[in-house]
This record gives sequence, structure tokens and C-alpha cells, in this order.
Amino acid sequence: MFFLKKLTITAVFFLHAISAFAQENNREQDCYITPDFTFQILQQVERKNPNAIKALPACFKSDRKLILKVSLIDPTQFQNASDILKEDENFVRRLLKVSPDILKYASPKLLSDPDFMERATYLSRNALQYADPKLLDNKLFMKKMIVIDSKNYAFASDRLKEISEYAKIAFTDNGALLAFAPEKIKSDRSLAEIAIKSNSSAIEFASEKLKEDEELKKQAEVKTSIKSKEELEDFLRKNYVVEKKKKNLGTTIGNQGKFFPKNQIIDRNYVTKWQRRLDSNDENITEGMRLISADSRNYPILWKEDFHNHPDLIKKIENFFLKHHIDQNTINNLSVTHLWKIKGKPLTFAFNLYLLRDSKDVDLGSGFSDITSLTVIVEKQNKRWEMTVVEVIFDSETKVDVSYQNGHKKYIVWDLYKNDKDDKNPKIIFKVEDRFKEYFEIFEEQKGGKYQMIYRFDFVS
Repeated sequence: MFFLKKLTITAVFFLHAISAFAQENNREQDCYITPDFTFQILQQVERKNPNAIKALPACFKSDRKLILKVSLIDPTQFQNASDILKEDENFVRRLLKVSPDILKYASPKLLSDPDFMERATYLSRNALQYADPKLLDNKLFMKKMIVIDSKNYAFASDRLKEISEYAKIAFTDNGALLAFAPEKIKSDRSLAEIAIKSNSSAIEFASEKLKEDEELKKQAEVKTSIKSKEELEDFLRKNYVVEKKKKNLGTTIGNQGKFFPKNQIIDRNYVTKWQRRLDSNDENITEGMRLISADSRNYPILWKEDFHNHPDLIKKIENFFLKHHIDQNTINNLSVTHLWKIKGKPLTFAFNLYLLRDSKDVDLGSGFSDITSLTVIVEKQNKRWEMTVVEVIFDSETKVDVSYQNGHKKYIVWDLYKNDKDDKNPKIIFKVEDRFKEYFEIFEEQKGGKYQMIYRFDFVS
């Protein structure tokens, strides 16, 4: 109670100080803000005071450095920024790298701008949920966006979702998107069949009549070598969960490639390290940690050299990046951290491409690094490579954190799983390095050469 009372009194004094400060500065038309007062404002933001910048003079709400600092702490504060900043596409894009929900507060002008919203989807795949409804009903724009990323079908207007051509493009890549389709599409047998071939679980989202279609039900049958989740969980715990011998160290994941070491073609540790850094803002100097690449200890081999026997796959990956506006220099400098051959017929690989560089945006501070990462599963169907994206970071200023083992969330192929020696559909075991913990995600091949996650196993509560 005493703490709450003290906090309330502090907030009241702060608001009075802002009011007096605002009157004085409005009178003098002077927008200089002292480091002391900046510190008070940031303190209030950290305490979740919704009025921390709301009562500030208008000129302060247009101050890029102040609003950037405030929004990095609490993105919801951006709703009280000036209209000038809400309309500034470069400024909003910087904040979008930190918080995808910042688009809630961007200006209607930006949310209706096709070029801006397209680029926003490269930073956040859910960006179109905030787009202007008129843009989501624009046929040319939405067709382009669905081709770029099938997930964008979920954000199209109801009118456009009923266009068979758009649904076919989306369902061919991800059948589960049938869940977002209108009833007209869910009742279309040919489209439901496309969705089910892509993802057998799509039958759950078909119309009630099609759910009873015997042929479709047969196509939706999942032929899996996993007899039960309990058996799989027992296998993972028994073979990969390692109890640390030393006191208080708990458990961790080990024994990479225990059963299929010959399938591991490349295993390169992309060496990074944490470096102390002093950030200087105005008259304040703060100490931070930044994640940097230990270039002298990393492999100089570039990814195209590793894939020189598969020029068509190189082209596939390169086009994927170019389609998302990644520059050629970034693409060329990616390295393979791991590469596994999953099976030979059809030829299937799982791998990660990675590049870490210093942040290009100094105002974001030492907690950000420029990262490009692509973890994928590819399978060659006839002469075409089908690609399942497990995780991707597109040349983005990424907030890194010492809480993560490698600064940010990562997927690493750990091993393969077969029910018996005759199983021709090996499951891919990914170890996920997440904040404070590690866990497994198991991916399985679906019809058409695509893969999907079928199970997640957290061995630590």
C-alpha cells in the first residue's frame, strides 16, 4: 500500500512538473529538454504511466530521439507521438523492428500505402492485420502479397477470399489457410482437395458436407510412424535430455546426431560473442552488451560454395530473398551453419543460412544486431524444389538478449527419428534455443513435399 501511495504521489508531481514545463516552453517556444527531465520521462514510461508523454509539449512529441527511447521501453506510448512521426515511414519502420504491434498507432496514410505495407510484412508476417481495409480489398495488391507469402490470404477482404485463384495460390502452399476461407471456398471440393494435399489437417476446416466425403477423408489420413506422443516423448527424454552432474545445473539437451550422424553434412558453429559497449546519448552514458560476429573464428566458406552441386536450389533460395527485398550483398555473404541430408528419394535437405553484422541503426543502442537467418526444409519434387520455411529473419535490426544462448531464438537440426529401419519418412528433430530454455519441435513430411510441425516437447517446466 505504501509503495502504491508513493508511486501515485510521484506520478502526480511528475504531471505537475510536465504541466509547468509545457507552459514555460510553449511560452518561450524552446524545445530543448534537459537530460534530467528525459530521465524522469523514461522513468515514468518504465512505470507504465500512460500520460508519460501525453502531456508533453507538441514539439517534444515530434522529437525523434525522445520518442524512439520511449517507444523502445513501451511501444504503446507511440500512440501519443506527433502525427508527423506517425506518418514518417522510416521512423515507423525502425520501431516495427522492435514491436510488430507499433502499426496499431501508425497513420492511416501509411496503413493504406501499398509499398510501405509490403515492406512491413518483411519485418512482421502479421503486418497486414493493421492495413487499411481498402488496401486489403485491392485485387492487384493482395494477389501480389499472397504470392509473396501465402499467409497473407488470412488478411484479405472477404470479397477477395472468395476468388478461387487467390485461394488456390494460398492453399497450394499452406492448406491450413482453409481455416480463414469463407463458406463458399470451404464448400468447393477442388479447392478443399488442394488444401488437404498440402496439409492433411485442412479437412477440419472444410464444409460439413466435405468433411464426410470418403475420398477426401482418405486423402487426409496421416500416415505417421509415431505410434503415440507418449512413446515419442519417452524416446526424446531417454536419448537427448542430459542430467547435469554438477549441483544446481539441472538438465539440458545433448547427443546431437546420436542415431544419424552420417546424415549431418555440415556442422559449423557460427561464433558470436558478447562485447561491452558504452552508449552515449546527449549527456548520458550507459553501458550495454552487444552481440558481434567473431569473424576471425568463423568459416570463410559462403553458402553458394556449399551448394555448388545444386544450382537450381541456389536459384530458389536467392529468388526467395530477392522477393523479400534483401540486397544481393547480404545474400552473397550468408554462411551455412548446419546442413543435413534427410533422405535421398526424393532428395531432401534441412539447413540454416546465417549472417550477423553490427546494427546499422546506432540510435537503437547496443542491444540490437543486424541479422539475416533462414532455416528451411527443401525437397526436390521432379525438377522443382518444395521449400518449408521453419524460421526466417530478413536482414533485420533484431533485439538480442543475453537470456538467449545465442542472443536470439534459433532452430538447429538435432537428429532424425524413425519408428523402425524400414521407415522411409524420417521425422526431423529441431532443437530450439529460446529465452531461458531449450525444447524440441518435430517436423514431418506432408503430401506434396511440404513439412509441418507435428509435436513440441518441453522437457523442463
